[in-house]
Amino acid sequence: MSDKTLYKTSADNISPGAEKYELNPDWTIGEVLTEAWKLKDGFKGTYWGAILVYSVIVGITSGGSKLIGEDASLTLLLWQLITSLLTLPLVAGLLMIAIRRSVGIPTRTSMVFDYYPKTIPIFLLYLLMVVLILFGFVLLVLPGVYLVFAYMLAAPLLVDKNMGIWEALETSRKAITPCWFRTFALCIVSSIIMAVSAIPLGIGLIWTLPFVGLIMAIVYRNIVGVAQSG
Repeated sequence: MSDKTLYKTSADNISPGAEKYELNPDWTIGEVLTEAWKLKDGFKGTYWGAILVYSVIVGITSGGSKLIGEDASLTLLLWQLITSLLTLPLVAGLLMIAIRRSVGIPTRTSMVFDYYPKTIPIFLLYLLMVVLILFGFVLLVLPGVYLVFAYMLAAPLLVDKNMGIWEALETSRKAITPCWFRTFALCIVSSIIMAVSAIPLGIGLIWTLPFVGLIMAIVYRNIVGVAQSG
């Protein structure tokens, strides 16, 4: 995908029914935080419903791995593969629910299941991503740190814009690189907010988990635009 195609405005990419947004590659941390905080209102129930679905499935698959035991290494490896195939599409669903919210598309909890038809590409994307990041850490550490944040748009690019695996990884890397330090700082700020909100018995997470999900969604929308209306 050429830069010209990638950096079309959201108004050009989005299907009818969504709000129109211009791309904003010069976004600031303050702007993103402010918008995400506003968008969380009326969204918490939907997002938390999706998180609970994800958590239940992760809990079931984790329980299965404990029943297998460490002695059956081949069976355990196979179960871990099944776990990844079951849960990674849900991760993509969580990302896309927040991204849809960022452009005013109505969302519902069941959308977390929407990306199971792309299970194999999603799995291969994350597998290649992990391999490249680990290779970066083995080399000089810093390349690995760079790739952790540079690839953060890869999964939604694959499912939202129907990109190939390598195309999604490279598009994400090229899109994030000009604002890598801002993205890194925003992720640090988000992590601090999450940590602080979890202190009073985790009650603050009711607000901050949807808030942080929307932060990443807004960054995606600002940098590359949104293609799907769902």
